[in-house]
Amino acid sequence: MRRVVLPNPPDPSGMSVADWQRAAMRWMGQAKSVLENASRVNDAPLGQAFLATNFSTSSVVTGTTTGTDLSNFVATFIAAMTARGQVSPTISRSGTT
Repeated sequence: MRRVVLPNPPDPSGMSVADWQRAAMRWMGQAKSVLENASRVNDAPLGQAFLATNFSTSSVVTGTTTGTDLSNFVATFIAAMTARGQVSPTISRSGTT
C-alpha cells in the first residue's frame, strides 16, 4: 500500500481573511488530488489473474498443517480477496471482474 502524505495546510498568521480562504481552497484541492491518486493506486486490483476453485474453506493454519490444508487456506484467502475486489479472476482491468 502506498503511503499517503498530505500537504501542510496554510498558516493564517500574517494573511488577510480573503488570502487565507484562497490558500485554504488551494490546499483542499491539493489534498483532494493526493487522496484520489492514492486511492486509484492503492485500490486497484492486482495485475495478475487468480482463480481458486474446488477447495474446502479453511481459514486456520497451524504448525501441523498439511499441504492439502495449506492449499485450501491459500484458495480460501484468494477467494476472500477476490470477493473484496483486491484480486481479479480475470486479467482484464476494465473495472469489472
